[in-house]
Amino acid sequence: MELTNEQRKYLGLEIIEPAWERVEIPSNCLKPELSTGKDILFFDGDILRKVIWLDDEGSFLENSYYLRTQDDHTMIAPITAKGRPKRLNGVNLQRCTPYGMYLHFSGRCEKRGGFCLANYTTQKTYFSSEFAGLPGMNVDEFQHFLDKWMAETNTEDFMEIQAFANAKRQHCKYREGDFFRFKYDRRNYGYGRILLDVRKFMKNGGEFWDILMGKPLCVSVYHIITADPNVKITELQLLNSCPSQYIMDNIFYYGEAEIIGNAPLPEELDAVDYPIMYGRSIDARNRDKICYCRGKVYREIPLEGNKLPQKDFKNNAIGFSLCTDKALMEKCIKAGSNAPYWEKQAERVYARDLRNPINARELEYVRKQMEV
Repeated sequence: MELTNEQRKYLGLEIIEPAWERVEIPSNCLKPELSTGKDILFFDGDILRKVIWLDDEGSFLENSYYLRTQDDHTMIAPITAKGRPKRLNGVNLQRCTPYGMYLHFSGRCEKRGGFCLANYTTQKTYFSSEFAGLPGMNVDEFQHFLDKWMAETNTEDFMEIQAFANAKRQHCKYREGDFFRFKYDRRNYGYGRILLDVRKFMKNGGEFWDILMGKPLCVSVYHIITADPNVKITELQLLNSCPSQYIMDNIFYYGEAEIIGNAPLPEELDAVDYPIMYGRSIDARNRDKICYCRGKVYREIPLEGNKLPQKDFKNNAIGFSLCTDKALMEKCIKAGSNAPYWEKQAERVYARDLRNPINARELEYVRKQMEV
């Protein structure tokens, strides 16, 4: 499928001007006969302005560019005086940096998927169907969703997405104890808190099992879904929260999750929920030890003479997103507990968590072994 310009307006995407030249190339530039889709390119003179990566089954990605081309649109012009032209094909285009809003739909004609509407320039996501808790959609269902999206868009929504599309990149500061606000969808907010800045803790001399990628933060998300963007932090502190997780700092650094206040964390470490990482050392220089890390508490013991559980509890999976969504949070709020969260988390075999009640026996063993 391809979007219409009217749909693009409501999604904050750059519209395709009537004067732009449309060119289609096979998705597999080396072996066109093996292509499973096509790349649709739009040129404003010699400037490449938009690319739509379209799969034969319906999935697509729409990006905006400002790339100068030459030799009748067959080559990408060098950016610097010392650079060389590159052949204009799908492979080389993927190495170029888009700008502004983009939309990715992963569904198919017969297979359901999700879609993401985000901004390359600001590194912020405006809407994720998965995070909004929506079921997967095929192509027809996605078209119906877009019709509903446009019908429900009011003047305030339209102005908001246009401002989002034209915003500049931010670099924001954050610290332990910060409360933050984020959006589940266009109407509803969630709230959470930063419990630990791992890099800052280590820089200040704290011991930590350093097996997390990026700039990790420990965060928790409160049991709340609300249309109110101004919930007070005193009210948030009375709420239950989902089990904490480690996350790369991107959504805070770029301002997608907005800091709304700060309060001191409890001095007693047991009063703060931290993920537990436990297992054999992955340090090639010293593999013969068992490591335990729970927030600011780190322990290690020799591997010799000590037994590891059969399951892997390193729990060092980390990404850019919060480990919840609107549908899951609704279940937790309705249950008045984190049971729905743990049921879903148990499916993630690559990230077994000792805090999960199903691992109670292993947790008791680890506590005795590590004397914590």
